[in-house]
Amino acid sequence: MKRLTLAVVLALALVMAIGIVPAMAEDIPTTVTVQGGTTTPPIIKCKWERDTSPCMEEADPTHAVPGSQFLPPCEYDAEMDVEYWVIVTDPEGVGTVKQVTVDVYHPAGPPLFGSWKYQVILEKVNKAEDGIPAYIAARDAGLIAYNDGYDDAEVWDELDKCTADVYKGVGQLHYHQPCGDYLVVADACDNGNAWASQAETHLENTFEYVCTSCMEIDFDSLDYGTVEVNTNKWIAGDTKWDDPVGPAPVPNRPTVRNIGNCDIQITVSQDDMGFGFSGPASEPDWNVEYDARMGSDTVNEVVYAPYEEVVLPNKLPLCNTEELDFSIHVQKSMAMTHSGVMTLGCVMASF
Repeated sequence: MKRLTLAVVLALALVMAIGIVPAMAEDIPTTVTVQGGTTTPPIIKCKWERDTSPCMEEADPTHAVPGSQFLPPCEYDAEMDVEYWVIVTDPEGVGTVKQVTVDVYHPAGPPLFGSWKYQVILEKVNKAEDGIPAYIAARDAGLIAYNDGYDDAEVWDELDKCTADVYKGVGQLHYHQPCGDYLVVADACDNGNAWASQAETHLENTFEYVCTSCMEIDFDSLDYGTVEVNTNKWIAGDTKWDDPVGPAPVPNRPTVRNIGNCDIQITVSQDDMGFGFSGPASEPDWNVEYDARMGSDTVNEVVYAPYEEVVLPNKLPLCNTEELDFSIHVQKSMAMTHSGVMTLGCVMASF
């Protein structure tokens, strides 16, 4: 029999005296398979889009409609930024994810019929400082699109650990991009070039570029000049954009351009410029009438009475510029100067 050391004898005596049972150690089997490259593609858990406004979607600031709705800048040659966010994981470890992308497609209808617009390559963000706060804000606003079989609880579990990362990219929508629902396809590949789309673990959703009719003109007043009674006098516009805005027809012949994201038609109305009318007020016989047209084709001329709003018949397509022509026909007046107000606007026209 081996001789026990004094320390062991004392330890055994202590155990027997106070009833302490020594802790048992357990052996846990472990397994790992090393391959020449990853074979299981990444999984897009969820994604969302937002604009850069504090409310994340200027077209729906109270988030009444699920998903994202954006407004065009309604400014010539301007762009708006769209942020694309993706949360991704990988069965072989999120560290194997090599690239995350989104492909964006135009609305399915005219004029571009669902054609591909661009691809944005996303960058991984700091999850604690940027990713999680962005996810919470988008989730609470109802902007998140989840992949099949996943929900907020599942995503939170992965975000809380080290098994999911958050990616972000920024793309632009030009002022004249057509309005409608834009398809966004998020995909990811790993170090073995296995793509999520190959296993149908990519994710698609849409955002809406809300149809918004906008136009601007290059003149701030209109002088018909001297006219004769019972003579129709035209003021011709042109297609040259004058900057800065000034009086028409000198120095700025009237011009209009479409700065919205849909085709438009121009609306026109005027007061009576003080010419008055004959007959009863219920059926006035105005002493003046007007004409307007967009472009030089006489088929598009519209005659209108004071205080009557008319819609010019021809369309002004996306990002197009056209001349505006106006006429005045004084039917009865004393020799004097008259002044009034013209109101120009626009309404959405079908593509």
